[in-house]
Amino acid sequence: MLLGTYLKLKGYRKIFLQKILFYKFESAIIIIESEWSELIIPKSYKLKVVLGGAQNSGKTSFIDGDTLNDSPIGVSFKPIECYANGLDNYKFIIWDLKDRERFRFLFPYFCRGACAGLLCFDLTNRDSFLELESWIRLFRDNIGDIPIILIGTRYDLDSFKVTEKEIRDFVRTNGLSDFFLSSVYDDIDTKKEVFKLIVESIDPNYPLNNFSLFTPKDFDSDEFKEFVRYFSICPICKKENHYESLKSIYISNEPELILLRQQIYKAIDFSRNFKLNKKRNLKVGIPCCNCYKILFKNK
Repeated sequence: MLLGTYLKLKGYRKIFLQKILFYKFESAIIIIESEWSELIIPKSYKLKVVLGGAQNSGKTSFIDGDTLNDSPIGVSFKPIECYANGLDNYKFIIWDLKDRERFRFLFPYFCRGACAGLLCFDLTNRDSFLELESWIRLFRDNIGDIPIILIGTRYDLDSFKVTEKEIRDFVRTNGLSDFFLSSVYDDIDTKKEVFKLIVESIDPNYPLNNFSLFTPKDFDSDEFKEFVRYFSICPICKKENHYESLKSIYISNEPELILLRQQIYKAIDFSRNFKLNKKRNLKVGIPCCNCYKILFKNK
């Protein structure tokens, strides 16, 4: 877990940046640390979720927005990554079952080991709703009593063939965890709430704050790539920083880490704009876990 940045400057004793604490290390190194310096070991999970529903129920587009990514083996795999409480990490692999007759004999094997099930149906297609009971039996027979969440898609359309009362009654009768209604306009928010419910079901007594959800597309931006490139090496021991730790700092919406991230960007700008002669060297970076523990163990 990385909660500090490192600024090395030969020939200068003190540099002031807003809302940052300073610690002198030897004679020519300044360590910059966020005011929040408690070392907490974050949780990390790798989890499997099985996704079912009738053909053309909108389940594939709900997960990744890509309806062209079909699979010839009866199942496709979609990664979803969630963060909570700053750096707690939940990596989900979604097993999207393809509702084709020739693949159905494989479904019991595909279901094994899942921590939760998602079932999608099209609100404008009643047949997709009526097929849900067979999917529930598939999940329960092969996985057991896992949380199952119902998702009604195409909520932005008007021609509903299923009422909300029917959905509520169905959820209660079949002992499902909950249901959500999704449209193309709010699928990100709905998806976030769906996976937050799954995480809460995994550890119901664990507090869950600042929950966020990301897909691989979120880590394809030029800004993120520049962030990883800039801080890929620990400025102290020169070893490579963990990619996952850098990613956690970049995407976290924990207030303390947001503040730290802002100060990191200020430090980057400072290092680029500060005029130094050739004999002086300015280095801004994020220390690796080991160096951080050594530098701040008494703070």
